[in-house]
Amino acid sequence: MFSVKPRHYPLHLQITALFMLLILLLGGSLTWYNYRKSSDLVLTASTQLFEQYGKRLRLEFQRTYQPIVQLINMLTLDSIVKAQTPTERLARLTLLARALEQRPQITALQIGYANGDYLVVRPINEDPLSTRFNPPPGSTLIAQSISVDSEERRLHEEYFFDVDLHLIEQRDTAPSDYDPRQQNWYQLALGRDQHVVTEPYFFTAIRKVGITLSSRDPLQGTVIAADVALDRLSESISELHITARSEIVLLDQNLNALAYRDPGKLVLLDQDKIIDIARLDSLGSQVLDAASKPVAAGQRRFRLEFDGQIWRGELYALEPADGIHFDLLTLVPEAELLSEALSIRRQSNLITGIMLLLALPLTWLLAHQISRPLRQLALEASMIRRFQLDQPISTRSRIREIDDLGHSMTVMKDTLNQFLDMLGAMSAETAFVPLIELITTQTMGVSQAAGAAIYLVSDDDSRLEPASLKLAEPIQTVPVLPPCSLHGNHQLADCLLQESSLSQSLNRQSKSHPLFSLLQALGTDHLMVIAIPLKNRKRESVGVLCLLYGNDHTHCEGDRLAFIETLSGFASLTLENRQLIGMEKALLEAFIELIAGAIDAKSPHTGGHCSRVPALTAMLARAACDSSEPVFANFSLSADQWEELHIASWLHDCGKVTTPEYVVEKATKLETFYDRIHEIRTRFEVLKRDAELRFWRQLHAGKGTDTEALKARLEATLAAELAQLDADFAFVAQCNLGQEQMAVADQQRLRTIASRDWQRTLDDRLGISWEERQRRTGTVDTLPVQEQLLADKDFHIHPRSAADRIAPDNPWGFKLDQPVHLYNQGELYNLLIRAGTLTPEERDKINDHIVQTIIMLEKLPYPRHLRGIPEIAGGHHERMDGQGYPRRLTGAQMSLPARMMAIADIFEALTATDRPYKDPKRLSEALNIMGQMRDRGHIDPQLFRLFLQSGVCEDYARQYLTAAQHDRINIEHYL
Repeated sequence: MFSVKPRHYPLHLQITALFMLLILLLGGSLTWYNYRKSSDLVLTASTQLFEQYGKRLRLEFQRTYQPIVQLINMLTLDSIVKAQTPTERLARLTLLARALEQRPQITALQIGYANGDYLVVRPINEDPLSTRFNPPPGSTLIAQSISVDSEERRLHEEYFFDVDLHLIEQRDTAPSDYDPRQQNWYQLALGRDQHVVTEPYFFTAIRKVGITLSSRDPLQGTVIAADVALDRLSESISELHITARSEIVLLDQNLNALAYRDPGKLVLLDQDKIIDIARLDSLGSQVLDAASKPVAAGQRRFRLEFDGQIWRGELYALEPADGIHFDLLTLVPEAELLSEALSIRRQSNLITGIMLLLALPLTWLLAHQISRPLRQLALEASMIRRFQLDQPISTRSRIREIDDLGHSMTVMKDTLNQFLDMLGAMSAETAFVPLIELITTQTMGVSQAAGAAIYLVSDDDSRLEPASLKLAEPIQTVPVLPPCSLHGNHQLADCLLQESSLSQSLNRQSKSHPLFSLLQALGTDHLMVIAIPLKNRKRESVGVLCLLYGNDHTHCEGDRLAFIETLSGFASLTLENRQLIGMEKALLEAFIELIAGAIDAKSPHTGGHCSRVPALTAMLARAACDSSEPVFANFSLSADQWEELHIASWLHDCGKVTTPEYVVEKATKLETFYDRIHEIRTRFEVLKRDAELRFWRQLHAGKGTDTEALKARLEATLAAELAQLDADFAFVAQCNLGQEQMAVADQQRLRTIASRDWQRTLDDRLGISWEERQRRTGTVDTLPVQEQLLADKDFHIHPRSAADRIAPDNPWGFKLDQPVHLYNQGELYNLLIRAGTLTPEERDKINDHIVQTIIMLEKLPYPRHLRGIPEIAGGHHERMDGQGYPRRLTGAQMSLPARMMAIADIFEALTATDRPYKDPKRLSEALNIMGQMRDRGHIDPQLFRLFLQSGVCEDYARQYLTAAQHDRINIEHYL
């Protein structure tokens, strides 16, 4: 048999267990006692708090009620109670308006006269009032008058006044059957000698619950009434806070809810029509629904079990004024009401647990005192392995070996930390010059040098040029370091030649050293200079890092110098990367400007457009960033976003490279690659020659008759025909200009001229291109052939190929209405253009440039921060109302930079001085046009306001508009 050995426990474990038990018993007793006492205190304080809430609501109602009572009593003594006509009553409008202004709780002042006349004055500050009465703009007050005329008709008139009580509009509405004498407030007031108060009811005009205070004039039988909404009580209740889930409701004697934290639930709606005042069980709260039963049973204080929780409910009677009786219902979850007591209990349990946790390690402290520093160092090593280097190592021990290990780990941690900090800082800096300054500063700090300088190899590899100089101690005048030869006889050149770090002592005799000027600047006779070569990834020399040490600075130790040499290698690679990135960005910038310049150069009549739009867009974007207007409060652009906007604005018209020049520059209707009016003129010349030939033939055929009489008659006919031909050609030439909108009569005359025949005797298929021959689908004419003077022929039609069609389900989201043909160069078709010189096909081709812009830009591979370029560049022909081109985006679907570019593009086009087909607009004319475009939903109204108020339009005008264009404007006129 195996004997079972008794288990033995260390003494420190037994003492720990006994100590833990004592703490547990003591903590549990204190927790139970504190919970009982704090619960009693909370319940007592909550009862007092409920009573204070009731008093607060009563006082607030009285502060609202009493001044209104005084007001209506005062109005019963005013002359308005004796007024006989609407004019006499409106003469006292100032008094009524002042009363409404000083008592914003009053939603309407009513005056009922003994003969049935009626006057009510309301402030227009509620949305339901605007919906019901449709007041004219600027209205702040409405007065409704009902008066009985001699024929017993109840005439109803409405008067709208502005803030200065100037009459804006008077409306005569249909006769009203409303009689104030039949209203409850009127009848109650007639029955008493003092003011009366109605039961709460709906104010249908403003869709709120309220009461009406009324008082009568003892002599005239006139009743003054004031409608008072009770929504302020709902605001007061929403400000009362007992617990997170508590409910507070103000009830009338019929359990109708008069005030609640959510005023919208106080009325019951059916299809947006009020059907009743909400009761306690119809406020949308399940716990209030459950509480309605004990409240209806008359219980003033009750406990309610709902959803697994106990709720405490109390009713407090409120009588803020004579004849007004309210009940304030408070319903609070018991768990939340006693939350402080429960929190104290939890805290006591937490304290007990903390004491247990604290006591436990204390029992182990002595036994583990020696091993503790080793465990801490192991933890520090683990943190170093995870690169958690933000906390210093503070481990100390009386054992020397452990203490030395802690010191070595501290040095290692500090070195790694400095290295990572410098790497992070250099990686985060994207600009080349600030990066050099950062490397110089960081290296000086790590090496504890008196100064540091960086020289870079010049582009022609002939010299070293100073790029940065930093000194630890600030001096009044920082010297300018001179460049030096890359192949000279000095320390920096030797450093690059030997590809290793070199040290040299600098004194007054070292005048040939490139850093000699620092001796006088630092006020010293001696400097130690350490030169470290900077190499790129190809091991090519890119510069020299110089560390400066004076007499009072500790020289760089060997281990620290090795660290700096390692760091300098990374700095060299970082500088090289930033140089390459900078060169690539400069190349991209130059290429973009090259494209934009080529577009402008392609059409000299739009020259400068691609450069002026980016300038104006940037000005408007800067104004939006600087604006304090709420709509631009969250708008700002980072450096990457500025780059994105800059590139997008320069490329916004890159699609114009696909637009034929003759379409862009089409100055007349018949112009293609040349102006075809010359062909038309030639045909007229042929007709004139034909007329002269007919003259001579007819004259020759009439020999033997009265020659003189025949000649005179034929000359008259010839002169008339030639004059008609000249007039017809002049008319056709004028139509070709397209300067005025063509009238219907002019179109008819043009068709008449076009129907005239002329004879062609040469084959028009000779010497034409293959492409034009493909467009000629008809048969070969037998010469000579009679043709119309102005013709639309088959070869004038350029069919739209499949490549030119944009499908409705295209991947770019274009929504286009493309013409059937690509071009229609018919002579009559072009001359019949009603306005301008462009056919629908040519206008579509011009608009197509933005389509091509988007297609081209979306093909490019962008870095993440430039992916918005296609959207910004391709949105400047969209409109706020969704009727723009080519995607029909609404303003909400467009980014703010895209909407800015739309404004810049329009304003530049209106004011450009290099358009042959139109005169440049003056500043005032351009702003007038853009104001109309804003009103038609074309441009963003907020951005247009910013464009005016920020002064961007004026700044642009001073830089780019001529003196004649820059006329005086009044900004307010365009707002």
